[in-house]
Amino acid sequence: MKTIQDLYLGFSDATNYSQRGNKEAFNSIFVKNHFLEQVLEPSRYFLIGEKGTGKTAYATFLSNSEYKNNKAKNIFISATDYEKFYKLKSKNNLELTDYEGIWKVIILLLVSQTIADDDKLLSKFNKSNLKNMVKSIQEYYSNAFSPEITTVMRVMDDSEAIAKAVFKAVEIGGSHHKTTEASKTNFQHNLYYIEKNFSDSLSKIKIEKNLTIFIDGIDIRPNTMPYGDYIDCIGGLVDATWNLNTMLFPNVRDSKGHVKVVLLLRPDIYNALNLQNATNKLLDNSVFLDWRTTYATYENSNLYKVANQLLSYEQNHPSDQIFEDYFKWKTNSSNKNRDYDTAFMEFLKISLSRPRDILVIMQYLRTSIIDSNQGYLKEFPQQTFESDSFQNTYSEYFMSSLKDQLSFYYSKEDYNHFIKLFEFFDKPDFTYEEYNQCYNKFTEYILENAEDIPEFVEDPKRLLQLLYESNIIASKTESNDQYYMNFSYREKSSSNVNPQVPIGDNISYRFHYGLYKKTRLGRY
Repeated sequence: MKTIQDLYLGFSDATNYSQRGNKEAFNSIFVKNHFLEQVLEPSRYFLIGEKGTGKTAYATFLSNSEYKNNKAKNIFISATDYEKFYKLKSKNNLELTDYEGIWKVIILLLVSQTIADDDKLLSKFNKSNLKNMVKSIQEYYSNAFSPEITTVMRVMDDSEAIAKAVFKAVEIGGSHHKTTEASKTNFQHNLYYIEKNFSDSLSKIKIEKNLTIFIDGIDIRPNTMPYGDYIDCIGGLVDATWNLNTMLFPNVRDSKGHVKVVLLLRPDIYNALNLQNATNKLLDNSVFLDWRTTYATYENSNLYKVANQLLSYEQNHPSDQIFEDYFKWKTNSSNKNRDYDTAFMEFLKISLSRPRDILVIMQYLRTSIIDSNQGYLKEFPQQTFESDSFQNTYSEYFMSSLKDQLSFYYSKEDYNHFIKLFEFFDKPDFTYEEYNQCYNKFTEYILENAEDIPEFVEDPKRLLQLLYESNIIASKTESNDQYYMNFSYREKSSSNVNPQVPIGDNISYRFHYGLYKKTRLGRY
């Protein structure tokens, strides 16, 4: 076994694995499970999971190298791209129905550019004008046109010129009537012209391998873009993706490979879009990353496999339970039916059962041990996990993840007011009546200190639901001297992406263990 200081624990952000120097290590530590096989199915268009569940990891793994005759590219939407979209809406007086058309053009250009850049994808007997059209756009931008959303967005400002370039390309190809107008002063007409020509060319394209375009970064809303406009924007993206995936890409004849676009979405964002037939789309056309496990069955879980795979990297003859070799300590059981709790159970207790949480816990522990000049050890000491230093650091990570999640809906000021709520609780467990008392004190604070009243304060049940769906609290049900904890993430599934907080006479609540130190609620 390697010493703790020699362990490779990788990165908590999977985007780092797209860099050339990190690809080989990622291919070794990545766990190829049923989620991966589902993503490759032709009819899966949405990859859905909470932050930290591995959406970007799956997209990055498939983008790094060819896997089972599948090629992929992971494309990120940045805050700048959204701001550009928002300005485009204002400049051209766009209607809601225009959003889908704009996203169609963006996606078609992304797919076309990716295919044109990879000779191994195209069949030798291809008769499409695709390459000519892509080449004409590249020449317009002095060969600085690349398959990235930021680059493709430039077409929106130059739509008339690009429409002319496309017209020239198809005319040279001999497949266009000279009487067809290529350029109009109307922005929507220009985009429609570009869309139609690229759709026609892609409908004739023959590719040798499957191609998946992942679109990531959908949960990043710039502060300058109102929530409602952002949802409309993403709604247009979903509609465009669905339309192309179901109407255009599957209908290419005699092509060995298929093309599809997959959107990476959080469950709450998917739910906020209010899509038509949303439940059916979840069941039939989505991959839902569900890493839930139990204390009794965790050794057979995908989450445990991730931890073992990571610790096994470049080890000589690692055991199937190398986690237990590095984390041998046990604690007093929280359940009278168990003699003790293992270290992995303790990991589960302070996490949200996400791969990133398990990785971050090990990374923080490793850093703490090295900082204390004990990097030569081959076992992680229990006292390091129980130390105030680690518990504080992990609580800060938990709060940081919470802030990222809530920033999609609320401003920085709203979030700062929101975390003030914790100060009105003096213990980790509370009843609904005690919650209402704290809520009343919190509303008094808001009325005295907030310039604008945050929406989540307007109703006590709405605020309780926010605490629950953010996994800040669990509901606690007592029965026959036993109690059962229900967190939102444990109730969430492909058939229920928005669990409602339970309220009743036999139900109380408890703050998540991962928050205890940061919220000054003591230790469990």
